[in-house]
Amino acid sequence: MYQIKTMLETRKHHLSKLKEEKLKSLTNTPTGSLRLCHSGNRIQFYHRTISSDRIGNYIRKQDIQLAQALAQKDYDKKILNAAEQELNAIQNYLNALPTTSAENIYQTLHPTRQALVTPIREPDAQYIENWQSMKYQKKSFADDAPELYTAKGERVRSKSEIIIADLLQRENIPYRYEYPIHLPGFGKVHPDFTALNVRLRKEIHWEHLGMMDDPAYAEKALQKITAYEQAGIFPGENLILTHETKQNPINQKLILMMIRQYLL
Repeated sequence: MYQIKTMLETRKHHLSKLKEEKLKSLTNTPTGSLRLCHSGNRIQFYHRTISSDRIGNYIRKQDIQLAQALAQKDYDKKILNAAEQELNAIQNYLNALPTTSAENIYQTLHPTRQALVTPIREPDAQYIENWQSMKYQKKSFADDAPELYTAKGERVRSKSEIIIADLLQRENIPYRYEYPIHLPGFGKVHPDFTALNVRLRKEIHWEHLGMMDDPAYAEKALQKITAYEQAGIFPGENLILTHETKQNPINQKLILMMIRQYLL
């Protein structure tokens, strides 16, 4: 329900701006309406200023801007009418939504009652706990690799990964570091992070491409991205891609925007 409500609120905002724009554009339009008439293979334009006048005044070719303005006026009025109807429908739907979704009824029960029923959806806290308890084998570190740790004490491979991990942690996003997955035709890969969108119950892989100014690294990264896509894992859907070079380091503000866009 939250996802539907968010989508409708976004649509409502868009339609409200569109309505405002069209109301403004309609304040300075010529009076009357446009009539089109076929004359052989040609289309002629007529300006109707009185509703009882079914013919109107002929618009000459050199006055085509008048025809354009009248056509735009008619189009804008139809857009305005459609936007208002949809806005009313959206608001009516939002007003009719229950305060608590069916999936969240369990959370409103007394703990004693919770123990007696089987919920239609596992509570978020239990779901997160089960997801994070998954055991897996991480990649090993080379003996000469620098020891870099996140705020919660997890070892990672770069300062950029520290930034991503700490922002995930700050935003209370459950994640696994270098959780292995298999890409057909490519083999086993270890995405830097596999994060969980709890609201959608959806896993999203995160690859940070930290050396894109290195041609060999960039070529290998491109091959991996292609393998992800061939496996049905697409950027913007279930794959987040971030990147940097020596001249363009990681952007913390952008990382936070991505977290809030895809994981909250």
